[in-house]
Parts: sequence; C-alpha cells; structure tokens
Amino acid sequence: MKNEKPQVFSKHLADRKVLKQLSIFEEILLKMMTSIENKPEALSDVLVLEVSYANFAGIITASILAELGAEVIKVEPPEGDPARKITYNSVYFGDVGIPFLVESRNKHYITLDLKSEEEREKFKKLVSKASVIIDATKPGFMDSLGVGYRQLKEINSGLIYAAISPYGHYTSKAKEFSNIPDTDLTAQAASGFPALIGDPKLPEPYNYPIRAGIWAAWYMTSVLAVTGILLALIHKAKTGEGQMIDLASNDAISVCHGYPIAMAYIFEKARPRIGIYDYIAFPYAYLPCKDGNVAVVCIRDEDFRGLLKILGRWDLEDDWKSILDRITDDISRLEMLGLELKKEFSKYACDELVKKALSYCIKSARKKIGGGFPIIVKTMSPSEVLKEKHWKIRNALLEIEHPIHGKFIIPNFPAKMSETPPRIKWIKYGLGEDNEQIRKKYNLD
Repeated sequence: MKNEKPQVFSKHLADRKVLKQLSIFEEILLKMMTSIENKPEALSDVLVLEVSYANFAGIITASILAELGAEVIKVEPPEGDPARKITYNSVYFGDVGIPFLVESRNKHYITLDLKSEEEREKFKKLVSKASVIIDATKPGFMDSLGVGYRQLKEINSGLIYAAISPYGHYTSKAKEFSNIPDTDLTAQAASGFPALIGDPKLPEPYNYPIRAGIWAAWYMTSVLAVTGILLALIHKAKTGEGQMIDLASNDAISVCHGYPIAMAYIFEKARPRIGIYDYIAFPYAYLPCKDGNVAVVCIRDEDFRGLLKILGRWDLEDDWKSILDRITDDISRLEMLGLELKKEFSKYACDELVKKALSYCIKSARKKIGGGFPIIVKTMSPSEVLKEKHWKIRNALLEIEHPIHGKFIIPNFPAKMSETPPRIKWIKYGLGEDNEQIRKKYNLD
C-alpha cells in the first residue's frame, strides 16, 4: 500500500507525457492537412458566374465555391452591386462595407450592363464557357432580358443555374413578392424562426420575436445552394446534363424547425416560445457564473445525474429524474430547476466549472464513476476567441493582406481536407477590376 501513491503519480505523469506527445503529433498532422503546397483545388475546372444584386445569399454561395477552387467571376452593372454599401457601424474600406470585403474571397470582377443587347451578347459568350450561374436577382429578371435558364440552356446544355430569391421562382407567392428584395431579416421572419426565440415570460403583446444575431437565413441558404450545386456537378459528370436549382431563402432556415414540429405533435398543441430553454433537453442553456457565462449541455439522464454530482445537488434528482420531467410546455416548471442550477453555478468561476466537468467526463470515460458526460464550456467573447491558441493551430482565422488597406483577419474555410484543401488566395473588390483580363481571356470584344 505504501507504493500505491507513487505508482498512481508516475502513471499520471506518464499519461500527461503521452497526451503531450499526441498533441504535438496532431498539430503536425493538422499542419500537413491544411498545407496547400502542391495540392490541387477540387473545383479548379469549374467557371462560376455570380449575378447577385443586393443579395448576400448569392454572394456567399459564390465565395464558398471560390474557396473550393472554382474560378468565380462576379458580373455587376456599371454602377455596381448595392451590396457593396451594406456595412456595420458605417465602417468602409475604400468604398465597400465589411460584409462585401469578407465575401470578396478569390473573386474576379467584371461590369456588364445586361440591359444592353451588346453587353448581353458578351455575357452569353461567358455563359458558353461556364459550368454554373448563380442568379440572385429578382425572380424573372434574367428571363425578361433573355438570359434566364430557359434561354441559356440552349447555349450551354450542361449549365447549372442556381436561382436564389425569397420565395423561389415558380409560385403565386413568388410572383406576388417578386419586387421585394431578399433580406436575412425577412427570410427569418417568413420562416417563423424568430417567434421561437423570444422571451417566454413576457405577456402578449410584449413578448416580441427576436432575430438570430447572425445572418442565419442567408448563410443557411448559401450552404444549401452550394450543396445543390455540388450535387448537380456530380450529376453532370455522370450524364453531361445541366439543371436548374431553385432556392427560396425563406424556406432555407425552416429546415431547422424539426424539433419544434415534432414536439408540437407529441404535446398535441403548438410549442410555445421558450427563450433560453430547449425543446428536447434541459439543461441546455447558457447560465451565469461568478465571472461570465457557460454553456451547459445535458442531453441524457446520465448526463444530468453527472451534473448533479458535480454540483453536490443530488437532492434534485427525485423531481427531475427523467428527460420527460425536464421537457415540458410549462415554462414555470423549467424555471424552478433553472433557478436552482443558477444558484449553484453562481458559486464558481467559469474555468472552475469547466475543469470540474472535464475531470468528471474523463473519469466517466474510464468507467471509474457512474457514467454520463455533462458538458460545460465557457462562452467566449470575439476578442477572447482571437486569443485562443486552438483556433491558430486549426488555422481558423487567416491573416491576409490587401495591397491598399493592409492586413485583415478573416474566417478561414472550416473543413480541413488532406488532398484538396480549400484556400483563400486573395481579397479584392474593385468594381470592374478585372474587365480587361476577363474580356481578353474569354474573347468578349
């Protein structure tokens, strides 16, 4: 028994040494994966024409394809895309706002007045070489000019035409609202999403809906558009056939509504607005500590029991034993448990709770305690995220230089791919900046 402690201690040191070695190996492996040297780009043979007008869903779709290696040419009217002027807190770089700057990754720019017959002929020349067109103008606009899908597929039978608009192109609603510009706010509203995330404690009419703090609808639309385009490229590789993809941004965020719909069915009535609570788990929320907030996730009953052990509050187990005790349409009942948890969390600093949960999960994984993996993670401010070593190792935030405005830190592509890694090659945004180069390359004059 005398030798037990030294043996345990030496094993602990050995474990730490192994973990450190693994950590170093993983960093090296990740660097190899994220290296772009001598690696091809997945979409290097794909030409994409982006025709977007004040619609960031289309702009973001094109940015993602450009990072995957496609040659993306943004086609703008002579006065430019109004999206150039959208920004935060009136901050501009030259004459463009922050969102347009960030979404200018790897793009080329040409100005063409598609209302001019001569300029439309130049556009058709580009189309004959293109694999993909992103049409994020109002429904029917391109068709009215004679350069919609039904006309352009006669020029290029393999063309993939992705049309993005609030209600799509082919319904009475789409026709009725064809002149209403696409915005993330209205797309969120039309999906019913904000009605689910307001404060549940306030009575009508004060419990107003709350929008997601990011462009949730526009980004979801872009991800689905890219998915559709990649699927269409696979189909084209097999058959040689192109196709049209019709995306309604007001539909896109609705794919997130699966749980509320399912729970409405279970409870046989519409789910109420539940604020910080969740439809299928509790606790699954942000809770305040001494020095900030943490995210707390307990999906299974074992996870919840593990949390109670960490907090030393096993007395709560009887009343909240099952997940069915912890999901309800009675908000006041959830708040009873929420108040008890807040009381305990307020006794600790964020890092203390994170370490307690991590230690418990390690022991649980080794089967030394009763199971369950209660997750506690500190909520980070943007400035704290920038200082995190983890994101630097993953190359998640990329420093890139603009010839006029200097260095920027922008988000890098999150997927790390060993053979065809996405990459950001440049940031540029000058209106018509590549007119001469593109006209010469594709013989437009």
